[in-house]
Parts: sequence; structure tokens; C-alpha cells
Amino acid sequence: MSSGRRLLTIIGATGNQGGSILDVFFSQPTLQEKYALRGVTRDPNSKKSQSLKDKGVDMVKAELDDLEALKSAFAGAYGVFGVTDFWSHLSKEREIQQGKNIFEACKTAGVKHFVFSDLANAEKLSNGKLRHVDHFDGKSDVGDYADANKGDMIVSHFMPAMFIDFVKTSVNDVNGTPTISMPFPSDAIPWPLIAPRRDGGKYVWGLFEGAEKADGAHVHAVSFWTTPKGVAAAFSKAAGKIVKFQTIPGDVFAGFLPENVKQELLETMYLVGDYSYYGPGSEKKQAESEKWLLPGTSTISVEEWAKENGPWNI
Repeated sequence: MSSGRRLLTIIGATGNQGGSILDVFFSQPTLQEKYALRGVTRDPNSKKSQSLKDKGVDMVKAELDDLEALKSAFAGAYGVFGVTDFWSHLSKEREIQQGKNIFEACKTAGVKHFVFSDLANAEKLSNGKLRHVDHFDGKSDVGDYADANKGDMIVSHFMPAMFIDFVKTSVNDVNGTPTISMPFPSDAIPWPLIAPRRDGGKYVWGLFEGAEKADGAHVHAVSFWTTPKGVAAAFSKAAGKIVKFQTIPGDVFAGFLPENVKQELLETMYLVGDYSYYGPGSEKKQAESEKWLLPGTSTISVEEWAKENGPWNI
């Protein structure tokens, strides 16, 4: 790696969030002049890993359960992007430990800037009503731990909205009409969505570039705020046929879900519908997060995303 460039280590370099950081890097010559990248992956011999290696990314193997491997992966790094994957094991306790492993490895390696893929605490936002949104609350616990123990480390919180890709896969046929069925109170609730591969990295780079100014920042990483009605309209236009949104009871929604994630996903939808994902009124404060977008970049609209992400075989 060229001397004089700051080394950033990216967890999940072959995934959606880490991959978006690399995509932005490869599209921005000024970033390539200032930074060098190391990617952390479970399999450095995979096709994706080899492709990144061919582009100059230093690909290394490390598991999030292996603290010593993480320390080695972070050696010499100025910054680290950390992300955990609850859905790979469905354990809040394990996700918290993995997140703490990332943070402690950063401290040991002398990392100056840690950007963590964080989420809000659903139990706190709902005043104790939502107690099973583990993939939110576990990350929130890690984020709080990092803030409390960072010392002179810069800690920034990248908080991605719901993935728009998930919404597309949720379209089902109802009496011959493609329909998005969610347990929301209405079709007019504020709904934050992100195209993670396209827009996530723009926020992360803005935080790394912000350096000390980004210490303590909690950034709502949103491609667009819309409504269920707005999503249905955008999907309808892109598909060339009517796509409807319908509100369904929570027990009906849960009935379509696997038993091991039923309560988790149902309460996630309640978080969106009743508490606006990041908390009531957060859509009115989005400009505070958008200031962290990498200068010269912008996010996609729901209409643009729908147009670009066909075919719509619905």
C-alpha cells in the first residue's frame, strides 16, 4: 500500500453495507488518493474477495467471534467500519459480543475512527412495548458501549433505514392484484427506506471525512422518506400495473412468518408503523443526517429505485 494514505478496514467488504463503501471509493479518485482499503471477510478466496483483491483491496480473513483475528485485521488502520449480522445466527447476545469484539479490537489496534452500523433501541423508543426487536436493541447496546468506552477514539453511528429490497420481495398477489401487505396503521405513515448498496457508503464516507466533527454523530442513513402509498405508486409506475398497499392485522402478518423470527419481524413493523423507525418526527430532521453525505453525492428517489430495479414480474 502506498505510504501517506490512511488505511481503513471494512468489515463485510463483500456484503451490501461494506460493498457500498468500496463502490463509492472506486468511483472517487480523491478518496483513492487519501485512503487505502483492507477488507474483512469470512472467505478471502471467494470470487468476490478475489475481485476486490485484483482492484487493490487487501483482503483478510476474520470471524467476528475471534477477537485476536480482528486485532490482526485492524493493525495499522486509521479507521474501521464495523457491521454485525444478527440474521446469520439470530442471537442478540452473540451480536452484542461480536460488536464489542470489533470495538475492543479497535482500541487494542489504536484505531482513531470507528464507524459502527447501529440502530435505534426499539424497547426504549416504544416505552417498553416492543421487547423483541433484538436486531435493533443489540446493535444499540453496542453503540452505547462504544460511546461509553471510547476514550479519545472518534466513534460515529451509521444507522441504515429499512432496506427497500425487502419491500420489493414483500409484494404478493391478493385477488389478482400485486399488493404490499403490512401491519401499519395507515398508508400515510412516514417510512424511511434505503437502497443500501447504492447509498449506504455515501454516508459512511461522509463520516470518515468528517473526522473529529463526526464524533458522536448518529446518522439516519436514508435514501428517501416516503409512505406506503408512495411506495405502491412508484412500484405501480415501474411495473406498468397497479400495485396496492393494504393494512393487515398483526396476527395475520405474523402468520406468514417463520416461527423463529415471527415476533422479531412483527415488532419491527410495529416500530415502523407506530414509532417512525427512528422515533416520532424524525422525518422532519432528516437534513441533520444528510449533511453527512459525502460532498458531491446524492441519494436515489423511490421512483428512480423502482425504475432501475426491474424486471417487475408481478
